[in-house]
Amino acid sequence: MTGPFARTRTLLRKYRPMLPDTNRIPEFPEFIRNAPARPQLLRTSPESTLASSLETASKLLHDGNPVAFPTETVYGLGGSALSSTAVKRIFWAKGRPADNPLIVHISSREMLADLIPSQGKGDEQKPVIPPMYEALMDRFWPGPLSLIFPISTDRKGKAARIAGGQPLHPPRLAIADEVTAQQPSVCVRMPSHPIALSLIRQANLPLAAPSANLSTRPSPTSAAHVMADLGQGRGVGAVLDGGECEVGVESTVVDWVPPENDAAGGEGSLRVLRAGGVTAEQIEACLRVAGFGTAGEAGRIQVYARDFRSQELEKKPTTPGMKYMHYSPKNASVVLVTPAPGTSTPEQPVPSLQELVQLVAVTHGPGYELSDKFGEPPTLIPTRVGLMFTESTLDALKIEPFAAISPACSRVRIPPPAKTFLPTQSANLDDGLPKLDEIEIVSYPLGSRDRPIEAAQRLFAGLRFLDSFRAPRMKQDGVHVIFVEAIPEEGVGLAVMERAKKAAGVSEAMPFEVSVQE
Repeated sequence: MTGPFARTRTLLRKYRPMLPDTNRIPEFPEFIRNAPARPQLLRTSPESTLASSLETASKLLHDGNPVAFPTETVYGLGGSALSSTAVKRIFWAKGRPADNPLIVHISSREMLADLIPSQGKGDEQKPVIPPMYEALMDRFWPGPLSLIFPISTDRKGKAARIAGGQPLHPPRLAIADEVTAQQPSVCVRMPSHPIALSLIRQANLPLAAPSANLSTRPSPTSAAHVMADLGQGRGVGAVLDGGECEVGVESTVVDWVPPENDAAGGEGSLRVLRAGGVTAEQIEACLRVAGFGTAGEAGRIQVYARDFRSQELEKKPTTPGMKYMHYSPKNASVVLVTPAPGTSTPEQPVPSLQELVQLVAVTHGPGYELSDKFGEPPTLIPTRVGLMFTESTLDALKIEPFAAISPACSRVRIPPPAKTFLPTQSANLDDGLPKLDEIEIVSYPLGSRDRPIEAAQRLFAGLRFLDSFRAPRMKQDGVHVIFVEAIPEEGVGLAVMERAKKAAGVSEAMPFEVSVQE
């Protein structure tokens, strides 16, 4: 293919996913023998049912079996952070790489104190915590904020820097090496979901818990998502069904960086290693109120991938989500797009959305189905395209639903563009593009562009639904391609875009013209 539009088609081809096969159940290692073949689905209402379910889940945890439970962010797959066997079972169930560390979930400050070094003597021992963390914990715990704590008592390590040279006592409880991927730090958070807190208290165990999904898949925001990924032959003991998650994206992960010169009395700085439910703006405001940064140092909060990158962190991550591809659907390719009205020129043509939809039917479509009758021509299988757009973009494109698939998803029609932006003749595509009415298009709206929390709540659920839904009069399940609209990287929108970019495997969105016939 040649011509000025060749680059767009080439870019679209790059969206084809190249992911490991996490569907295949791995060989049974010794530590997984006698594990449950299928998890129990434990109800959490009414109150009497919750008490019984928590008791069952607690016993499973003490027996070393992973238990999935709801948090305010996404569902987690928990196991005792103190048990090497329990943690190995989590990694095995998910198909998770062993060098991808886990976050430890706690229910109290006292539980945190048992997991990190302390200083002082006797009853006056205090956990070694950076002062900035104290302010963040007071403001955001319990909640969707994870903090990376040093656990090494090395005299040149971070904990020693915080203690100001005073002698350090090692943690009272030893976290399994598999939790930290043998790093000298541990990532900890206190969830706010009442079921998560109740489970941790009932078991009286710190729980190492990544998201309760197969590795690389979209994170689960309902018990049904967990059962779809881990419901058979994965060694999971139980799934506590607490309904849908409130936030919809994982916690924010923050790391404290010591000052360059201790003698200068600096406070150090913070790095956001993973954007999440607590925004960078909220963290900055919290620190200002607590009196940090009064000297006006620039760049106190740095956000990974937005403000800095680190090959060392990507090679040996201290937190989940930094090294491996995440959030991709099982079957469908994800294409990240953004409306860019009025930007197309003859020299640099920008396609309309309608033309992009037609192009993906060529680059990502299922192709033809051969007839089992001799002499009959092959049948073209319709391409199915999913749209995850904001309400304002759907309105601008005059996209109208005509058949409901679920309360959140409908089959839709897209009007033709007012004009053609694609130079078909120079692109040699005159006979290669299917018509719009030959493509099956469904919409799973992201919500208001001005309320990124709605996109956060719908992103993972939408990716999962569009990848696998069953609908009458549609010949196969799910879609082949999902277009996800980029939203402003502000507030929770930063976390949404981090996930969307990873799902698509790109660093920027592909523009499209907004054009419809009147």
